[in-house]
Amino acid sequence: MRIAGLTLALGIGALVAVVSAGCGSRTPLDNLSGGYDDGGFDGNEPEGAPPNSCGNGACDNGETCMTCALDCGVCPGCGDKVCDNGETCFNCPQDCGVCAQCGNGKCEMPAENCQNCDVDCGVCPGCGDGTCTPPNETCYTCEKDCGKCPGCGDGLCNGNETCASCPEDCGVCDFCGNGKCEAPYETCTNCVQDCGQCPVISCAQELQCALKCINPMSTTPVDFVCIGDCVAEGCPSAGFMVNQVVDCIEMQLLGGGGFGGSSGGGSSSGGGGQCQGMISINCLLNACMNQVAACLSQRCPPGQMQDGG
Repeated sequence: MRIAGLTLALGIGALVAVVSAGCGSRTPLDNLSGGYDDGGFDGNEPEGAPPNSCGNGACDNGETCMTCALDCGVCPGCGDKVCDNGETCFNCPQDCGVCAQCGNGKCEMPAENCQNCDVDCGVCPGCGDGTCTPPNETCYTCEKDCGKCPGCGDGLCNGNETCASCPEDCGVCDFCGNGKCEAPYETCTNCVQDCGQCPVISCAQELQCALKCINPMSTTPVDFVCIGDCVAEGCPSAGFMVNQVVDCIEMQLLGGGGFGGSSGGGSSSGGGGQCQGMISINCLLNACMNQVAACLSQRCPPGQMQDGG
């Protein structure tokens, strides 16, 4: 499969959208009162960081909106886009931006929490219930309930936008190497450290996987990122055989008017366009039966398969 050639021939500029759509969801903060990784601070919490009691759900022990916005709510004025009156990255990231250590993939409480560093700690409990409940929930800390902040979606990751508050502009939050396999965009093919080695699959399994990436009725019938992940999981011979099947399907779609025009095209299976007027996966496989048969009979060399396929 000539990925670059296919991309040009099929005119699928929307492929970029496949890659950038939505990076993987962050998990909610598991424990607001403990169980955090403070390794990033070496035991020395930054000046202005919330006290250890911050995050217990009660505004007590002398906590205020200035010292623990997570329990006491944000102070009046937070959200006016001006970092002043005692506001810091810890108690008002909306105005002051995220703190320097935020974004390393570790939720280092008590300095970091779901309110001032959702990039590392995830959204706060309650976010996603359909009700925007200020002051703790805002467009910055809970887009699901409060909607997008002004400027989010303009194609520029600027101001105080982060991958958590505006993935449309900043991309998804994923940190390869933090010990968490953050699906769907972090996989064994692009982050072995977190997701482990991919199992080596047979050509038949690889083809089954690749067929799920093809939708003849779609305006962009072939998801090449998806197919690339499938091919990466097979031995070299399996990948070659699947590429032949996909190349043949490409010619059928081009010649059959499935997308990209009606120009005819030949394939090693006897020419494109055999499915004209009746584009379907079954028709495509029948038209490419020689390549499919070669794939189904292919066996990976001993030692390259975990299941002996």
